[in-house]
Amino acid sequence: MKGFIAAIQIGQIDLAITVFYLLGIVLMGCLAGLRLRHGRRHQHRYRQKGGSMGRKRTVVLTVVFVLAAVSTAVSAKETIPFVEALNDALISVDRLDDILEYALLIGNGDINALVYTDSGNVELVLTKNDVWDARLDTALDPPLPTLKRIKELNRGTWANRGVILPEGSTWEGPDSYHAHPYPCPRACARLILGTRPTLPRWRNIRSQGTRNQWEARKSGAAMIIAGNAGASNGWRCAPFEFSTDDYHTMRLTVSGSKNAQYYVDVMDAAGSVVFATKWQTSPVETQTRLFRLPAGKAVGSVILYTMTLDGKRAENRFEKMHFDGREGTLPVNLHVPSLPTTRARLDLGRAMAQIDGASGGPPRAVIRALAQRNTFLIEADVAARLEQFHTTDTPDAVSGQAHGIRWLHQTIPGDLDWPGMEFAVALADVGERKAVTIVTSLESDDVVAAAVTEARAVAQANATWLIRDHEAVWSEFWSASGLEVDDELMEQTWYRGLYFLRCVSKPGVVAPGLFASLTTGSPAWHGDYHTNYNIQQTFWHCYAANHPELAEPYDRLIRSYFPRARWLARTIFDMGGAFYPHVLFAYEPPDPSKVKSPVGRQYIHHVWGLTLGVSGFTVQPLWWHYKYEPDRYFLEHTAYPAVRDVAVFYADFIDQCAHQDGRAVLAPSVSPEHWGWTGDFERNRNCTFDIAMARYMFNVAIEGAMTLQRDAELVTRFRRALTLLPDYPSVQAEPPVVVDVEGAPPINYNIVVPTTPVFPGDVVTWQSPAGQRELFRHTIESIQWNGNNSMVMLGVARARLDVPGTLDWMREEVRARLRPNGTLTLNRLGHHFNSFGHYTEQFAASMVLSELLIQSVNDVIRVFPAWTGPGDARFRRLRTQGGFLVSSSFVDGKIDSVEVESTAGGPLRLVSPWPKIAVRSPAEMPSRPLAPDAWGAVEVSTRPGDRLIFKPDLKTR
Repeated sequence: MKGFIAAIQIGQIDLAITVFYLLGIVLMGCLAGLRLRHGRRHQHRYRQKGGSMGRKRTVVLTVVFVLAAVSTAVSAKETIPFVEALNDALISVDRLDDILEYALLIGNGDINALVYTDSGNVELVLTKNDVWDARLDTALDPPLPTLKRIKELNRGTWANRGVILPEGSTWEGPDSYHAHPYPCPRACARLILGTRPTLPRWRNIRSQGTRNQWEARKSGAAMIIAGNAGASNGWRCAPFEFSTDDYHTMRLTVSGSKNAQYYVDVMDAAGSVVFATKWQTSPVETQTRLFRLPAGKAVGSVILYTMTLDGKRAENRFEKMHFDGREGTLPVNLHVPSLPTTRARLDLGRAMAQIDGASGGPPRAVIRALAQRNTFLIEADVAARLEQFHTTDTPDAVSGQAHGIRWLHQTIPGDLDWPGMEFAVALADVGERKAVTIVTSLESDDVVAAAVTEARAVAQANATWLIRDHEAVWSEFWSASGLEVDDELMEQTWYRGLYFLRCVSKPGVVAPGLFASLTTGSPAWHGDYHTNYNIQQTFWHCYAANHPELAEPYDRLIRSYFPRARWLARTIFDMGGAFYPHVLFAYEPPDPSKVKSPVGRQYIHHVWGLTLGVSGFTVQPLWWHYKYEPDRYFLEHTAYPAVRDVAVFYADFIDQCAHQDGRAVLAPSVSPEHWGWTGDFERNRNCTFDIAMARYMFNVAIEGAMTLQRDAELVTRFRRALTLLPDYPSVQAEPPVVVDVEGAPPINYNIVVPTTPVFPGDVVTWQSPAGQRELFRHTIESIQWNGNNSMVMLGVARARLDVPGTLDWMREEVRARLRPNGTLTLNRLGHHFNSFGHYTEQFAASMVLSELLIQSVNDVIRVFPAWTGPGDARFRRLRTQGGFLVSSSFVDGKIDSVEVESTAGGPLRLVSPWPKIAVRSPAEMPSRPLAPDAWGAVEVSTRPGDRLIFKPDLKTR
């Protein structure tokens, strides 16, 4: 039965047999009222567009379904593939009392929230993608660097921390990036379900050691750590609400082991530092130390850190902590109270958080971010209230009430070139139903009235219809593709990564930054768009998963930057084309020549912002989007201009390079976050990342020009430039390995630069010469990295070159980072970066499993290229370059068939999984044999809408 239904799902039987089988289901339904089920490891329910899972079908509805199946040849798009796999990805937590470890993420692609408990209440941090404090104070910045000045300064030693200044000028800093928390995305408000007061409490925020412990003592508490030398842990106590004018001195009674140090941060409510002690030597005997706080500051939290200097067990004993001042003494409770929390679940299929509730603790609640409107719909039998989410350097919000709807109105100031913005959050609290709406000034001239109107409308609407429409949107989303594999963790990671991305991205919204929702008013790295790796990765997995639409916000972000990128190429390098720095922000004015702010209102880091390869890396996803979803208009107006301009810049840059043995010496540049500027550009030449991205840009710009039949002179120029690119730098170890820059030894990398030609470069592939493949395999297998930024890059690179054990390797990397709430930390080693929030880039861990099941680099499709078993695997409608939707299964070590649907037409190239291969359409009998080429690939011409079924050819001798 299960095998027969699976055959229906992938279109491997004739239409007549399909209809016959479905009519049989009608008869069974009439006789027994059974629900239609399909299964994999266990039976599970079919799910239709617009319907809830497990909805009983009446005979009439079943007949209608069958008639629709006849007329549409059982359209695969009407069902969610592998419903049980989706259900198995449900996230269940035993507690909710930590916003990092246990909070549940909900969202509709624009509004999103973290759901957690605090002080016995359920709380939500509410965010919306277009809410940014986009001020940029470039009056603080040094002049923009120039290539000419970089070459002039190359005299052995770099001063001014790598800042490139005109001759005779000075600059002290800090610059616009380090002087303020803005520009950054802003949280909109905190919603509290419950009436308990919020109490200060300690929470762990850093765990770098193998042992990280907060231990209650008779007098105060001890912080204990062991692990690597220099490892530290940290605990944060919040919230506080007092002014340093009232309490001006921090008094700390402390002692510790000889190998311990301590550090105290006093923070404001937004997360900005008010005062820091720096690392202090822990006294062996108890001492009381006093620290004077700066005047006029509001305190919101305190953080204690403990470090082990030698990696052995170290401890600090904090006996007392007080704040003293004109208002007397304010003691800090050093015990960690046990506050009530609750179990909760996140149903990915229905995008719904369910809070169990606890007696005497948090309330029961059901929470949705409605997919069809920017409102949270909440069911909870407790009162709700809104609170301002504090951020440094912005005025306090104004609150009020209209028509029984409470609202909060926030104004964010502007600057010389950005007008600022407003937003309003409205809460309609009607019995058990709460509706919370967020509206920004980009959507309405009267944000309060618009938010109040929408919240009231949702509160008064039919809840059944609201939930039906919400679930219909998510049902359609999950119907696009699916997979099931005999690896529970990797399967769950695939579905969860897609769900998380859909929570923070959809067409038409402002692109999400580094973090999903926010945990602080001062997000790390400004929560911005880092293009030397981070923000691109956020969207990588959406293409193969058949959700290219989720990358539209990124496409629009980069397209809006085209004029500024061209200006930067002219201004910094005196070259044509386009140059992209490694930091972008929302709402940057596109034309710097028309702004009022200094230096074109352009922030650029004078070291990491000048990596050549970043420009190609920034526009590469636009080309991928075109390749996975071919569209001539998108090619002509977005993808081709992006890659053409960067290719022109690279060609111009090569023209000014010195040459050696007929090849350009690609310099000066900076390896992504390694070495910095070095004397005589010793480590600033021929960066592997730059070479790979230049090669990729020239190749795809040529392809784009030829497809559009234009720019013949540029094609000639780009082909010549390809011949001038240097070889990848390597060291002659045994075996040889690639390094990041010429003349450098292998190091412990932050970004795994030596493997980037494989991925994301896409220029070293399974079709590359054998010697080159082996060189990069050795590099991948031996590379050392710090655990921060390269899990997905390495996972995909391993899959692309069929490195043995890739599934096991990736599973271990995911497991080491997995939080109970399904999100992944940045670093597997407990680095303090993990405490900064929920990194959107880690959602792309899904991509590695997709790459194990299907690849299409160079427009050649390979099914199960790196899935070696022993477990089974199946997938439906995964997308490849060329716009093909592919379905297949790997069962008992064999691939039975491959089904392909062409969405755009054009040539289909498929590596045959069998020695001999045949193809037919669903209506075509018999199959016709195909002859593989030297790579084992066959080619078939297709038209949009064509469906082809490939099977082993058992007839041809």
